[in-house]
Amino acid sequence: MHTVLYDNLGTGPSFILAKVNADAIASNPGVGYGLVEDFDAFGQTVAVTSNVGYYAGKSGAWKSYEDNSCAITPQATVNGEIVIATTTSDNVEVWLQSGASAAAPFVISDTSGSDKKLVFEARVKTSTATNSKFGFFVGLAEEGLAAADTIADDGTLASKDLIGFFRPEGDGDGIDFVYQKAGQALQTIVADITVAADTYLKLGFVYDPAAPAAKRIAVYVDGVEQSTYVTATNIAAATFPDGEELGVLIGGKNATNVQYTLAADWLYAFQERYQS
Repeated sequence: MHTVLYDNLGTGPSFILAKVNADAIASNPGVGYGLVEDFDAFGQTVAVTSNVGYYAGKSGAWKSYEDNSCAITPQATVNGEIVIATTTSDNVEVWLQSGASAAAPFVISDTSGSDKKLVFEARVKTSTATNSKFGFFVGLAEEGLAAADTIADDGTLASKDLIGFFRPEGDGDGIDFVYQKAGQALQTIVADITVAADTYLKLGFVYDPAAPAAKRIAVYVDGVEQSTYVTATNIAAATFPDGEELGVLIGGKNATNVQYTLAADWLYAFQERYQS
């Protein structure tokens, strides 16, 4: 068994990883399950028009959608990193989804017996913080979203089950924490998380069914808990993807004729099988 080290200000996971028993989950599937990707053994496809590629990641398969010769490229860094890059064309997009776009093992549910603690965090950076250039999403979403128009040409997210961090193309220096039930309106809980160009951020959230009703999902930026929460009332509403199967999704879409990138150093998602 290993000991997880937490590093709010450095390059490693923030302390929110301690909110699940990651060591026990890693050694005993009966405790829980999870995905850990450090991108240090990541595969690569050759990007072609509307390429759909499969990658062998550390925790299993990933499916990519690389529109119009866009690319997802491993970088020669000590700790592993990928760069998700558009071309210089407008309205091209690139997506990467866990489980080869079919598996979606994570669930946020308020149903007794299915309400299990979940933690997600990713360390990412983008090449631009300028308005109307590039929109991206990092978080959990329903299967099948490594595909065209996950972000529409007008910059809106597709109406699908999802929860995570969305940088609208019209607000280059502000990331929102959002959720959505398929067919419902997108809900913004935390708005305008400050982002700077070429600067890594750790973006995470914790669903804890034992937390106070006013703080069921807490949002974290570089390990700092934000002051607005997803409440039990929010989760019970029709706009929340309550009980829906979710996998990890990361990617973005161009809004101009310049190349932009979204880099990822690592990400993880853990869910317990029991109620802690």
